Amino acid sequence: MFDPDKLYLTDDPALLVLGRPLTLAHWRCEGRGPAYIKMNGRVAYRGSDLNEWLEARTVRPTDDSRGGVSRDFGARSGSAQSAGS
Repeated sequence: MFDPDKLYLTDDPALLVLGRPLTLAHWRCEGRGPAYIKMNGRVAYRGSDLNEWLEARTVRPTDDSRGGVSRDFGARSGSAQSAGS
């Protein structure tokens, strides 16, 4: 998502996908959020650190999490209908 070789300053519009600048500032004060760099009183984020932080928060659903319907739902329904007929 972020260019891994770029430094993003806090006012960069690309950072809005993470939250408002004030949210990022709160996270820094609380020790949360992505890793950052302080340079001459300015804060910057490495694109590679942003990508790593996002990847760590990525949720990958399992194969059987399809709205509560399992893969073999049809087979079990058919068996139940046969038994009840």
